[in-house]
Amino acid sequence: MTKQLDLLADDEDIEAIPAGKIKCFIKGTLRKDTPEEQVRQEVARSLVDEYSYSKADMDIEFSVKMGRSRKRADIVVFKKDTIHKQENVYIIVEVKQEKINPSDEKEGLEQLKAYVAACMNTRFALWIGSERLAFGIVEREGFRDIEEVPDIPKSGDTTVPRPTRGDLVPAVDLKKVFKRVHNYIHFNQGFQKDRAFEELLKLIFVKVYDEQYNATLQFYILPDEPVSEVRQRLSAVFKRVQERYKYIFKGNEQIELNDPVLRYIVSELGRFTLVDTETDVKGNAYEEIVRPNLSGARGEFFTPRTVCNMVVNMLFSLFPEDKLTSPGAMKILDPAVGTGGFLISIVHKIKDIFLQRGFRYDQLRNLVRDVSDSNFSGIDFNPFLVKVAQMSMVMHGDGSSNIVHADSLKNPLEWNDEAKSRIALGDFDIVITNPPFGTKGPIDSVPVLEQYELRTYGAANPRNALPPEQLFVERCLNFLKPGGYLGIVLPDSILSNPGLVWIRDWILKKAYIIASIDLPVETFEPYTGTQTSILILKKKTLEQQKLDEDYDIFMAIPEKVGHDRRGHAIFRITPDREIEIDEDGQPIIDDHLSIVSELFKDWIRRKGIIQ
Repeated sequence: MTKQLDLLADDEDIEAIPAGKIKCFIKGTLRKDTPEEQVRQEVARSLVDEYSYSKADMDIEFSVKMGRSRKRADIVVFKKDTIHKQENVYIIVEVKQEKINPSDEKEGLEQLKAYVAACMNTRFALWIGSERLAFGIVEREGFRDIEEVPDIPKSGDTTVPRPTRGDLVPAVDLKKVFKRVHNYIHFNQGFQKDRAFEELLKLIFVKVYDEQYNATLQFYILPDEPVSEVRQRLSAVFKRVQERYKYIFKGNEQIELNDPVLRYIVSELGRFTLVDTETDVKGNAYEEIVRPNLSGARGEFFTPRTVCNMVVNMLFSLFPEDKLTSPGAMKILDPAVGTGGFLISIVHKIKDIFLQRGFRYDQLRNLVRDVSDSNFSGIDFNPFLVKVAQMSMVMHGDGSSNIVHADSLKNPLEWNDEAKSRIALGDFDIVITNPPFGTKGPIDSVPVLEQYELRTYGAANPRNALPPEQLFVERCLNFLKPGGYLGIVLPDSILSNPGLVWIRDWILKKAYIIASIDLPVETFEPYTGTQTSILILKKKTLEQQKLDEDYDIFMAIPEKVGHDRRGHAIFRITPDREIEIDEDGQPIIDDHLSIVSELFKDWIRRKGIIQ
């Protein structure tokens, strides 16, 4: 794998920075990589990408004269096309680590107020730490002070007007925004994390619905606008949300946030378009607020986006493109859908295909919705994760109504009517999943076990209990049509444990092994250290099960998955031990899985394997 990486990198024009440094977004210089510096660079990027301020009108650590002393303001924005002097400062930004509160005696708002008092022409200010607070500058009895406002204006504006769709911008760092607002609800409303998530989920639904269906936007708050008017608008939209998504909401729910919290959340989310924010950005942000609500007791861990993308790319390369993008022509199921990671990767892939065909981004919505609603389905035993996955699908193109609450391992006759009406055994072209494994106990229910051949296969007596991942292998193949493909994450014990040779024999009898990918040990860390692999299987027909055939199997052992054992991102390193960066100055994640999928595509072309 390393040799292949070197070959792919030979022709690249690589830019790199030393370890422990970060490239300044405004000046292009190198700065020490610290938690506060990371926040500063994210805010600087936001001011340019989301508010349209020019880098030429901004400065980092600008020296502000304060009486006889000088102190450095984190970020300043000057009046357009003016000299970088203190009298031309228009916006002052003070950034802190995420753990710092605005009430902190040393690093809170008082420091920002001092800068505002010294810069006499400043009109707006931002304070960003555990919260993101915007301020306008007011005169009170001859003294300059800050007064909280919903947001600072965009470049060229002097106030924050009622937004139109054209005013909304994709989020630069939605993960930080979601984390801030989730924590804000938790600490300022007094709700536990799970209930804070439920309330935030309501507003995310309102926000997405507002962008998709309302003639004029309702999700906003204007300076000096009473929160009661905002609540009235959003409650009216939420009623329509509950009518549209009856399978997600009970229909009698209310927005329960108090006025200060509601004002803060609307201020934070109002400037973005959640619909048009990039898929990966939304996925990562969504995981940030879902993660605290996962116990891990049932093997509930996120499948890394790099793994999802690799498996999706491998499976999609086995089918003609037209079949993948035709509503009703291709049925795909994740029977342990979790937060919807695999289905989101599939939606993203479908969007990419349509874009490559020349469709405009604004034409994608109906195309993707038609394919998603017709082709993609998911099941999960955890009702919380069902709602999480449904919301994810709403944000990424839909197919949300096909995510159902059921136990995939139970007899489908015992499912609720909704699940039985949408999911059937033997009905799918692709099954793709990361089933729960490493859980506290195996499945020992006799009514459940009696459905499965694995209970008795290769055994003198019926097995009294089986781990869920073993039963999922059989159930996933049951969901497939003959000739259908399964992509599944499994613990290595299934593939290598001498005591499990019987299940390997059963798999070889029931399916062709198309590919086996030995994932890096860090893949699911820090949540579990279980060594895992990806299997790509093709379900045999009854006639094929009778044959004894030799065939080739694609195998790969990637070394890097994009993060280390603590879950921290790892980056590509040059021979001089510097970090490679992309054209935006961002470090490039060191991930081998994308290369695996490309090598697999080459392999199936040579072998002539395609549906």
